[in-house]
Amino acid sequence: MAVSREKLQEYLEHIKDLTIIPPVLMQIMTLPDDNEMSFKEMANLVQSDQILTARLLKLANSPFYNRGNQISSLRDVVVRLGFRMVRSMIFVAMSDSIFQQGNYRKFRDEVWFHSIATGVFASNECEKLTGLKEADIAMVGGLLQDLGKIILNTIDRKKYIEVLNEFLETGSNIREIEQRHFEVDHAAMGVAAARMWQLPDQVVRVIADRHLDPEKRTAMGTYLTLADLTVRKVGFGVFTESHQQEIEKTIKDMDLTITPDFFNKIRDDITND
Repeated sequence: MAVSREKLQEYLEHIKDLTIIPPVLMQIMTLPDDNEMSFKEMANLVQSDQILTARLLKLANSPFYNRGNQISSLRDVVVRLGFRMVRSMIFVAMSDSIFQQGNYRKFRDEVWFHSIATGVFASNECEKLTGLKEADIAMVGGLLQDLGKIILNTIDRKKYIEVLNEFLETGSNIREIEQRHFEVDHAAMGVAAARMWQLPDQVVRVIADRHLDPEKRTAMGTYLTLADLTVRKVGFGVFTESHQQEIEKTIKDMDLTITPDFFNKIRDDITND
């Protein structure tokens, strides 16, 4: 079923003035990588929000990020973890602002918590499983791969509840269900919105790449598919028989050897973080 370009444009007009991604996060996303001026600007933006500062420091001192001494300042965070990783951590710290449009249980479980778990897994295991030194991109990709679901839910929450109900009850392909209800799916919606909001090209590419057919994905797109399916398998989102078939194919395509202990470890890591 083809995406309706007319509907897609209609939905973009509907959301163009909505604050789905907080302005401070939009500003931080567009800062150039790793220079002193970018760090100073990011520090000013973060420190102007006491709640964000507290969340970022708490996250930086979690077992997932902190392997040594207590981190007590934003400068310590950047020195220890690097500008790019801290920028992606701000996504996690502000995730409730992004996902609050879907503050009901089914959406929280299937989209909000699933996206956070995908981002955490994708960042933590990126270099070990792929050799890619792009943990920050993996985290942002994991968090925003379902941006289109947030937008469709914002456009018509009642209709998106129907989409989720059908998906949860039948295990059918959610993009096909979305197209029946909205005439577009979350993949097309997310990429179009990311472009409209002028998110960094690298972010737009990773959102798009995740939803391509397997043979067209980059290494990062394939890896984010593995991340999505892995966190589903360990309890963060619905995991169907078709998901099982897809994860087996993805593991084979990536030439990985994965044991049951791997999934147990991932479940524990995400839960602890």
